Amino acid sequence: MDSSLPVIKDVVVNDTIGHGTFAQVKSAHLKVDSSVIIAVKFVHIPTCQQYGLSEKDVVGEVILQSKCCKHHNVLKVIDCNIAHDYLWIAMEMADGGDLFDKIEPDIGVDSEVAQFYFQQLVSAVSYLHEECGVAHRDIKPENLLLDKNGNLKLADFGLASKFRRKDGSKRLCYDQRGSPQYMAPEILHYDEYYADVTDIWSIGVLLFVILTGELPWDLPVFEDENFQCFMENNGKLNVGPWAKIDFTHLNLLRKLLQPDPLKRVSLRNVQLHPWFNAKATFADDRGLCKDPKALADKLLSSLKISLTDDEYMKFTQTGYGLENGLSSTQPVKTDIAAIKHDSANVEKFAFTQKLSSQYNVGGGPAMTQEPRWTQYLDKDIAFSQFRNDDPLPYGQRLFNPLKLTKFYTVEEMELVLSMLEEALRFANISVRPDLNGRFSDLCSKLGYDGAFPLHINLKSKDRRGANLHGFISIALIEENLKCISFERKSGDPLEWRRLFKKIALFCRELVLMSN
Repeated sequence: MDSSLPVIKDVVVNDTIGHGTFAQVKSAHLKVDSSVIIAVKFVHIPTCQQYGLSEKDVVGEVILQSKCCKHHNVLKVIDCNIAHDYLWIAMEMADGGDLFDKIEPDIGVDSEVAQFYFQQLVSAVSYLHEECGVAHRDIKPENLLLDKNGNLKLADFGLASKFRRKDGSKRLCYDQRGSPQYMAPEILHYDEYYADVTDIWSIGVLLFVILTGELPWDLPVFEDENFQCFMENNGKLNVGPWAKIDFTHLNLLRKLLQPDPLKRVSLRNVQLHPWFNAKATFADDRGLCKDPKALADKLLSSLKISLTDDEYMKFTQTGYGLENGLSSTQPVKTDIAAIKHDSANVEKFAFTQKLSSQYNVGGGPAMTQEPRWTQYLDKDIAFSQFRNDDPLPYGQRLFNPLKLTKFYTVEEMELVLSMLEEALRFANISVRPDLNGRFSDLCSKLGYDGAFPLHINLKSKDRRGANLHGFISIALIEENLKCISFERKSGDPLEWRRLFKKIALFCRELVLMSN
């Protein structure tokens, strides 16, 4: 654990499972019972203050969320305190990780899966509005987590606020809060607005993204061509991603994405819509998942990464232009990607079999080890998404917090680093020359095994020009088996997956695959 983090009585803090501008989230368990797993969020107060947030603002988030977590689709707060420049918050563990880590860009999810999560989100937000008098004000992909059965958990109340007074009247808001792509137009265009109504707009944008794997626009302003087209056609579009959407879903989306807040549908009326009332086959009477495998089958079925010759040629010939996922603008110069030793906790795997490899046409090295190797790695969905056969073998844990943006390799580090360096430059990301030289320096000081895990910071722009920040972690698992993981810190999660897929395709000779 980071030595600067405060020690929490009766709690053992383990691996980092999430990162952000102000905070990091770690898994933890109780000292008296290691089977009780929780998540602990460490918020660095000085960093918050640099961004204009006071200690009162930071603590207010926790107080508000702790009063609003009596709903099965809202992440529960267990305890909190302030120590050594940190606010720590003990929360229930979202065992299933991020919802949007499991959504394929430009494709979206199965209609029944979209319906299931839409129902759960509307149920959670209705609870906040009606029973708590609180507007979330930051409904976006990063704040939708999953439990071990795949149920949605609404998280992060950093921008939430009380909108209802004790007498039942509603407060007006005057500030501009939220994430730009999910922000309601009245936040930008009006001097005052009601926060609860803006949540409904954000739900509409989120539903669109779940159904299509794309954002409808960057900002709800007429300077944005996509939003202008939406407005000029009164929301009646059948081109681009809109053409993917079924009429029933379009009918509901147009009610949610009503630019005039006075005409926007209420959550009570949303709950009367036929699509909302239709029951998913894997949901019980409370709207919770009763069949995690059936949900996982549908949710994860689109998560495929093709490393074929056709995909590789198409990608390398057209480059990293707008149609391929990353902006062709100038790279971000403030942070050059460079390799360094990473002392953070990294998950270790207890492998006992050696790997040997041979190259197969149109992909990376194929596995030729004993069967239990295959069975072990097949339980990692990240490994399985490179398979050519259907369906994906999900293994024992259908929903887990492990990231899907990673691949395994058995290639030598000289080849791994040279190919990553070339791929990052092809993605228009500034890279410090000679990553291999830096790795050799680390090996001479720490030994080969001691040089791991490695860490390469990434700063780029996505195809919309928005910032996309994260890092590549290279962990030595055992023998020559390495895990190359792409960890997002900030930016659109769908755009991060696009970046990962392109790097993996460019480095396809490295990717370990099943026979």
